Amino acid sequence: MFLLQMSGVPGSGKSTVAAHVVATHGAVAVDYDVIKTAALEAGVDLATSGKTSYEVMYALARQILGQGHPVVMDSPCFWPRIRDQGMEIARAHDAAYRYIECQIDDLTLLDERLSQRPRLRTHRRSVNQPPVDLGDELVDGEAFFSGWADRVERPADGYLQLDMHRPLSDVLSEVDLYLKT
Repeated sequence: MFLLQMSGVPGSGKSTVAAHVVATHGAVAVDYDVIKTAALEAGVDLATSGKTSYEVMYALARQILGQGHPVVMDSPCFWPRIRDQGMEIARAHDAAYRYIECQIDDLTLLDERLSQRPRLRTHRRSVNQPPVDLGDELVDGEAFFSGWADRVERPADGYLQLDMHRPLSDVLSEVDLYLKT
């Protein structure tokens, strides 16, 4: 039994890795963007939707672990509270805490991934374009993404950093090995 906390900038491959873990290890994915999109669609205001979505993600993770299933929490994880809640939920359910950070620094590749993926309301439209609810004003994507990557909150040890420039088959083999330890 494990709780896997995904981490990384938008478009780095978190959901791709999460889908693999679901298919291969029988985990249930709890996706922050799916929850936040649903909250926004239900009329929750943008300012409240982030905190609300994280609280729903934590509650679902607790419930799913309590039902005896491993969980993948799929979110960027750039605040200490997100990491700490994941660790606490795992501890409370006597589950192993695992943390995987997807890293990518090639902004051209990142932009390609962002613009080609099926997009939820909360997803960035490109490196320089925020999610639709944040408007159409372009941002300096390079500054935005380098600052975001610097804010990722990692546990002190025992985590896996994945270079998402590598072939996906190599990355996923590394994920499988990490989850078996």
